[in-house]
Amino acid sequence: MPSGAWKFLASVRLAIALLILIIILAIIGTLIPQEQSPDFYRKHLPGLSALILFLNLDHLYRSPLFLSPVFLFMLNLIFCSLQQFPAKFRRLRNRDKTIPDTGSNLLEPRDRNRLERWLEEDRLQLVTIFKKLRYRVRLVRTDDEKIFLARKGLPGLFGPELVHLGLIIIIAGGLISAIFSQRISIALMEGQAEKIPGKNFSLRLDSFTTEYYPDGSVKDWKSLVSVLENGQVRLQKTIEVNHPLKYDRLNFFQMSYGQDWDSAVLELEIRLPEGQVRTSSLKTGETISLEEGTRIRTLSFIPDFQLDSSGQAYSRSAEAVNPAALVEIVQGNHQVFLGWVFYRQPENNRFQRTSQSGLKVNLKSFTAPTFSVLEASSDPGANLVWVGSGLLLLGLLASFYLPYKEVRLGHRAGNPPWLLVYARKQGEAFRREVYNILGLKSKNT
Repeated sequence: MPSGAWKFLASVRLAIALLILIIILAIIGTLIPQEQSPDFYRKHLPGLSALILFLNLDHLYRSPLFLSPVFLFMLNLIFCSLQQFPAKFRRLRNRDKTIPDTGSNLLEPRDRNRLERWLEEDRLQLVTIFKKLRYRVRLVRTDDEKIFLARKGLPGLFGPELVHLGLIIIIAGGLISAIFSQRISIALMEGQAEKIPGKNFSLRLDSFTTEYYPDGSVKDWKSLVSVLENGQVRLQKTIEVNHPLKYDRLNFFQMSYGQDWDSAVLELEIRLPEGQVRTSSLKTGETISLEEGTRIRTLSFIPDFQLDSSGQAYSRSAEAVNPAALVEIVQGNHQVFLGWVFYRQPENNRFQRTSQSGLKVNLKSFTAPTFSVLEASSDPGANLVWVGSGLLLLGLLASFYLPYKEVRLGHRAGNPPWLLVYARKQGEAFRREVYNILGLKSKNT
């Protein structure tokens, strides 16, 4: 790769620019509701809906607009790390042919003589001193050179690279999850089974229960489900909020519940003009006979009755806030009653038409089958995110609590001795510490 492109991809300026862009996009994704239908944006954000849909801002975190700078930031971390590795691996060599000048020319003659004695006469004492300080010590000797090497906190030398590697793996996991993750919503009634798309098993709801607090609010939802393969039960588990079922790389979460109002069973009380009272139970859309020649039918049931601007009835919510049933009574070939009857407002007859005085219909009770709403999700990058988080934590701990320190002392025949002192943190304080250990009194001490 050309050196210019390498420097660009490894530059700090690029990293800062990408971070700013990612933060701005994340803010936009927070302000704009995600994963809604196009009609939602046209209704609530009419002036911006076209731009939102064109730029895929309705699912920003899975769009090329967001994933591209994230991928480029991952490349920046990779190239930045690769740029640092050669120098750090050279430092790990037991011998470095390049004798550094830093510190060597500043030594006084007395200090140079002292360094020679450490290497020639007192090297065993030198090794003992640094071992007591928990350094890893090595002596390297050749025909014309002796080198003393002491190191401590080796993990801290690569702490920043571990942090970079952790971030790279986290970003890679996030990209994989953003591109390949699945979200499937499943609504099941008791006894119903449904095949999971792309899998060779089905999920059956065996029972669903709702637990309540004393004040009547919902405490918990519990779905007892069975995993079926080839008609055989492979696994049975109760799914609760925060207690998912894990099977075949899918997690099944309890999301909500509802009632199938289209299959509601209604109990109606009919007061006939003669004073007789009849009670009948029938399903939505069912017709039954009250007596010879008289039939009653429920045309519709709405759990939360409301009229729109055109006078059409609709349900404001899926909860039984204002339940109402549309009922028709026919005698022979004549319609004698048609209208909405209300559970909570039995006296409300504004939406009724009757041809017989004294005929009255009341909605006494209603029930509807309950269904459980589950969400099946796969997150293929989750394990990578966990691994990356662990490496990130190790890198931070190594960088802050195991700072790398190194002392190199060498002498080549015919040349003055040299001393190299290096520390990733507080380098000047460490140099003074080493000079004090070696008994040196440099001008800069």
